Amino acid sequence: MVRTVVRIFLWLTVAMMGAAPGGAAPAEALLFSPVAEVPEWRLLDQGQGKLTRAEFTERLRKTFDPEGALPKYLLFDEGGVTLFRDTARTIPLYRLKFATQPPPWPAPVLTAGDPARPLAGKTLCLDPGHIGGDWADIEERTFRIGRDQPVVEGALNLRVSQILEKRLQEAGARVVWTHQGFQPTTPLRPADLYPEAIEYLLQGSRGARVPRFSANRLIRWNAELLFYRSAEISARARRVNEELQPDLTLCIHFNAAPWPGGRIGLTSANKLVLFAHGAYTAGELAFDDQKFRLMRKLLEGSTPVELGVGAAIGECFRQGWGFRPESYAGSGYAHATGVSPYVWYRNLIANRLFDGPVVFVEGPYMNDREMYRWIQAGEYPGTKPVAGRKRGNIFGEYADLVADGVIAYFRSQTGVPPAFTNYSP
Repeated sequence: MVRTVVRIFLWLTVAMMGAAPGGAAPAEALLFSPVAEVPEWRLLDQGQGKLTRAEFTERLRKTFDPEGALPKYLLFDEGGVTLFRDTARTIPLYRLKFATQPPPWPAPVLTAGDPARPLAGKTLCLDPGHIGGDWADIEERTFRIGRDQPVVEGALNLRVSQILEKRLQEAGARVVWTHQGFQPTTPLRPADLYPEAIEYLLQGSRGARVPRFSANRLIRWNAELLFYRSAEISARARRVNEELQPDLTLCIHFNAAPWPGGRIGLTSANKLVLFAHGAYTAGELAFDDQKFRLMRKLLEGSTPVELGVGAAIGECFRQGWGFRPESYAGSGYAHATGVSPYVWYRNLIANRLFDGPVVFVEGPYMNDREMYRWIQAGEYPGTKPVAGRKRGNIFGEYADLVADGVIAYFRSQTGVPPAFTNYSP
């Protein structure tokens, strides 16, 4: 027991310095992301024989693996491709058979039958980002300046989603939620995740950015991170995939710029961005669960819907607010889609784990000077002068722009033959 404690302490000390003892890497890499579920490879079987090799490689290159990391784990043959756990290609995970010719298997589309109620017959899921409430401090998604009202992102996301729900319902949609209120979806709590936090630090910390805490505080910090990021979003994903089964999920967020000088303060850097799923990194693809999700999303074929909805919302943002699009050029973890300067591919936990099309909306910067004053103005009827302009309240305007984009996309699809209801097997 004493040796184990000493070993953990030494490893955590090394982890905080960003290197393993003697410069050596841990003996065995994690095979799954923290708190991830074991992949059910059988769920990929519905895609057997549905894509040609050319279609498979095109989706991989353009959307999911633009950096070309996955082919190191792939072995192609005449009839298909085998995915391996390791780059030496000694441990096979799954074999996908290709179609010999393009089958009549169109990419999923969302259609509108009634121009007056273009969302009729569709189920849309709202995922207000983060938890908020008593968990906001742990999530590091809240701040306060002087005696002003605290800015809590979880609460902002929830209020925008509540207004958005009404707009979507008026257009005919059935609206479901991953969560409502300020309680976690997962039954787990940070204290339940200490073993996983220690294992993550021992096996996966090399080169990672971690705070310079004491060993005990570092374990606690990682347990909290695994709670609100991995466990919470995984619980929401189970609800989406097994219970709600929506036609489209909208993840609603506010954004924030880095604190100037590392201290709480306001800046002038407001931009907007939307994410479609894709752009896996080489580090992510070392994990079996990430390989599985890439394959599942690739075979699912939801990218056209994500790009269409994202571009429509982005255009509404451009016309309504005129904010510049965010740029992730050169980041290594996000890639431009080409359909809109506002829409980027990125592999986030939510849009990776949620089945079906997922559009991740990152709204205005909470710590931008103009946006901060608008948030502080609260919710009010009509319009009033805020930061030198007449504006409606920020929650209503944000919700309206998202709703207008979604409705515009569905209306553009009127007359297109329906191809799917949801993606659950």
